[in-house]
Amino acid sequence: MKKLSLLLMIFLFSQMTQAQNNEGSYEILWKRVQKLESEALTKSALQVVDSISAKAKKEKNSAQTIKALLYSSKYAMTLEEDAQLQIINDFKAEIEKAEVPTRNVLQSYLANLYWQYFQQNRHRFYDRTKTESKIDSTDFRTWDLTTIFEEINLHFQASLENKNKLQEADINDFKEIIDQQPDSEVYRPTLFDILAHTALQFYKTDENSITRPSDKFEIDNPEILCEAYEFTQQPIQTEDATSLQSKALIIYQELVQFHFPNPKLDALVDVDIDRLNYIHQNAIFPDKDEIFIEVLENSAENIKQHEVSALYRYEIARLFHTQGTTYDPKTNAENRWKQKEALELCETFISQFPDSKGAEKCKALKSEILAPSMQLTVESHIPVNSPSRVLIDFKNFEQLQLRAYEVEQDQRKQLNNLYPEAKQLAFIQRLPMVKEWQTQLKNENDYQHHSTELLVPPMENGQYILLAIPLDSNGKKVASGTFAFSALQVTDMALVETRTPTHYNYQVIDRQNGEPMSEAELKFTYLKNYNKPYLNKTLVSDKLGRVSIPLTDENWADISVVVSHDNQKAYFGE
Repeated sequence: MKKLSLLLMIFLFSQMTQAQNNEGSYEILWKRVQKLESEALTKSALQVVDSISAKAKKEKNSAQTIKALLYSSKYAMTLEEDAQLQIINDFKAEIEKAEVPTRNVLQSYLANLYWQYFQQNRHRFYDRTKTESKIDSTDFRTWDLTTIFEEINLHFQASLENKNKLQEADINDFKEIIDQQPDSEVYRPTLFDILAHTALQFYKTDENSITRPSDKFEIDNPEILCEAYEFTQQPIQTEDATSLQSKALIIYQELVQFHFPNPKLDALVDVDIDRLNYIHQNAIFPDKDEIFIEVLENSAENIKQHEVSALYRYEIARLFHTQGTTYDPKTNAENRWKQKEALELCETFISQFPDSKGAEKCKALKSEILAPSMQLTVESHIPVNSPSRVLIDFKNFEQLQLRAYEVEQDQRKQLNNLYPEAKQLAFIQRLPMVKEWQTQLKNENDYQHHSTELLVPPMENGQYILLAIPLDSNGKKVASGTFAFSALQVTDMALVETRTPTHYNYQVIDRQNGEPMSEAELKFTYLKNYNKPYLNKTLVSDKLGRVSIPLTDENWADISVVVSHDNQKAYFGE
């Protein structure tokens, strides 16, 4: 009950704009509803909504009728013990009485209610066995997975009937009950566009585990990945009634056919690119990347004088970028230069159509490709006054400034709890700096991640933060503010923990030669039986470097150990 209530409220407010209807009488009535709702007078608010509904039906105001139904459903969740079925039945009743295009909008809402209910309760549907017929034709909560998917499909298909009337309907009549995104009048200019793209959100899902026929539909024909006009002429096999993919392709065909004659290319190119990406993502035929690139190139060339052509070419750059991220010097060296190819394409399109949407997307991709990044991997414990190494994974810089800062144990804990990164950097740079050095890196301008080992100079016993900051070719810090850090501890001691049926055993040994360290002081901090406060216990190692703690009914948890020996101190377990 509560899940569906939340579902409906989210759905209601995601689909409705907050702007009030400009028709004065409706505006006054809705303000009264909002006032009553804010005062928690739900029954009174519902009465006003009922009056709005009656007025809207009398005046055949589709948007107000649907809006009133949505509010009635929301209030029913608050006022009625079990409102789920009633809400669905109310939608069905309104659909029976409504005319196009109101009926289509209601069908879309009903399909989405079923779809979102499934998403909230998918575990129940997956656990149910398929039945030959509906156990209860009205109670959707008892249906199996196949039945609810069939019902969702039924209502989405119904929402797209009479498409000519949907294409001609005045979108402004429905502005209060549709979610109008920026530039929606350009890319979703008609009610048909909005309802079709809403249905596509369902048909494009890969969450479909219903039983499929042996000859199930698959995107296995390379000819389906083609230019826009050719796509409208492609036959789509519809024998597999369970296939969501075939239904998605048919909707794409109808959208492309609808927008193809329009000299304003924005809506056509937008849906065509969406269609191409969907086919490319789900196709199972070989060489689909090469075919995809060829179709994008041809599509862009056909309208090369128009700025929207850059959108097709951006998709090529994006594919190269995706391929480039799979580069591995050992297993996938062939994609090493894909990032560079993507960057060159972006720079070309930005130059050709600098103020276009395609150029805007290319600028964002260019920034991503050029962004420097790095990660440090350091051994947590290294010997005193001995050189060591740090592994660095880096991208897009040539020099590196490295600094070692001395840090106390409590400061390490503070640093681990700091956020965002700017606060971490400021905190580190306030610590005492004990070492500083620079190193040259090999940047081959392939815009790929590379890794190498760098020397860390000898340091005294203690805890340190190793900070790395990238430098440009002139030795100046890069503008992005990129940095990486890692904690390390310099100590000759290591702590080995073992357990027998009767004791916990801890042994302190020399990190370099494995010799035991006798008379080392071990200070334990722990929780007894998981209860605060923390307790302390100090023990001294024997000639074998060991201390033993008998096992009792008391349970030690969250144990940390500070070991002191010959003017050295080391921390373990934190």
